[in-house]
Amino acid sequence: MASEVTTSGGSAPLAHAMGKERKKLKKVLSRFDLICFTISAFIALDTYAVTAAYGGGQVVVWIVFGLILYLVPSGLISAELGAAFPVEGGPYSWTRMAFGRYAGALTATFYWMANPTWMGGTLAAVTVGTLSSGLMFHTTIGTFWSIVIGVIVVWAIVGLSIIEVKWGRWTGIIGTAVRIVTLALFMILVAWFLIKNGKPAGAVTWSDMAPTLTGFLAVIGLIQFLFVGFELASNASEEMHNPKRDVPAMILRSGIYSTLIALAFIFGILLILPGDKLANATGFPDAYAAVSGVLGGAQGVIGWILGILIILTLLSSGGVWLQGAARTQAVAGLDGAAPLWLGKFSKAGTPLAMNIVSAIVGSAFVIMVFTMASGSLASFFGVMLSIVVSLTALQYLLIMPSVIMLRKKYPDRPRPYRIPGGAVVMWLCVIATEFIIILTAIALLWPGALEWSLGRSYDMQTNWGTSRAFFEEVTLGTLALVIIMATVFWWVGKRNLAKGVVGESDLLAVATPAPATGVALGIEPAPGTEPGPSAVVE
Repeated sequence: MASEVTTSGGSAPLAHAMGKERKKLKKVLSRFDLICFTISAFIALDTYAVTAAYGGGQVVVWIVFGLILYLVPSGLISAELGAAFPVEGGPYSWTRMAFGRYAGALTATFYWMANPTWMGGTLAAVTVGTLSSGLMFHTTIGTFWSIVIGVIVVWAIVGLSIIEVKWGRWTGIIGTAVRIVTLALFMILVAWFLIKNGKPAGAVTWSDMAPTLTGFLAVIGLIQFLFVGFELASNASEEMHNPKRDVPAMILRSGIYSTLIALAFIFGILLILPGDKLANATGFPDAYAAVSGVLGGAQGVIGWILGILIILTLLSSGGVWLQGAARTQAVAGLDGAAPLWLGKFSKAGTPLAMNIVSAIVGSAFVIMVFTMASGSLASFFGVMLSIVVSLTALQYLLIMPSVIMLRKKYPDRPRPYRIPGGAVVMWLCVIATEFIIILTAIALLWPGALEWSLGRSYDMQTNWGTSRAFFEEVTLGTLALVIIMATVFWWVGKRNLAKGVVGESDLLAVATPAPATGVALGIEPAPGTEPGPSAVVE
């Protein structure tokens, strides 16, 4: 059906740009795939040790607090949005439909940029730390080889993201299996060590779990980072068999499994490593080294196995996140909120241009920050952790309130899942998540600001291992760069809309991706709607 839409620049086929690329999508993702995808997104291992180090024993209390105030509300919001609006590039699409293209451009750019910085930042750092630790090579890796390893990590992750979804979904499946094996091996060793040697001096005690305001301010941003990812699979909504049914079920199950796994890892680390022995980038390998003596002569072999499992965990985490984030920015390009060429999909149905750009950006971060940190793994990790966590928090700033606006704009939209408790609970969910997001951004972009406002002292060198000037130069500079980039993307997209290069309603047209082995069926206007801003994907 050849429908036309009118833009300020004239007429353009409804299927133009967005439609042509949507025809390459295939419905291949089952509920099991989505659960594994989300577990792999949640469980990354790169921040568990630093979370345990900053929070000490009370981190367990604050994780429960974060679960109530952030994990559950964000899950409820993502379940409603993902089931009611199963549009490719979900987070961008929801924000764009709720608040307009500039809001969508900001969300998409933050969502995407958080990932290459993460790949080239903490994932690269922990990989270097694992290779240099007592698990594997027992040596210090210099600046040059750290950069080489970091760049390899970035391109390996992009390789996992660039392959066809019917194969790329195995990144989540295998990643989940690797996490279960890693956890089982680690917890067996922890239990064996504690039975044989007892709890070491300086490890967590019951009294250490008493919550304090200082402890809350130290870890709340990291805990928020542990609990992000429910919406990630919705970036591939039009590649799911049944998103209306599967998204809410996926969120419930993956949320339970991921929380239990995270608590087990962190609590295991606390039981056998004193806080002063927890290094940021090598914390988890250090925790293994502390208990590996029980293995006797098998220590070296098992150490290598665990090291490989850790690296596979990191790669699979980056792979699933980039699969989602690249689609977010690609859809923004196809919808007129970014350059159109960023929306180019390969014949296999993956956003080829965005993956290549992500590899370049991630590699640049590896080279830039490792060079600026003079090869110091601790300084590199601290700065990159702040950038990644703050960008990740800010990407949700407009996603969460979208649920309120979309209820107002589309009151008759079928909602297979709706946040229980009516408007009151919906508003409470949004307020709670926004509170945590804002706290995280302040705490990570200008460390010490919250403490100073409460009359408490804060030492930058002690907490982050680097100077304030270097830290803010990198973090605030990156934030400014992302905002400028989003604004430029929006301006370019606006010009494309004016020229009629992209259609005003392409995002909200009905997409009918092909089955896994079939042929794309094309695009039609939503039944009962006229082409225009109110048409919505069914």
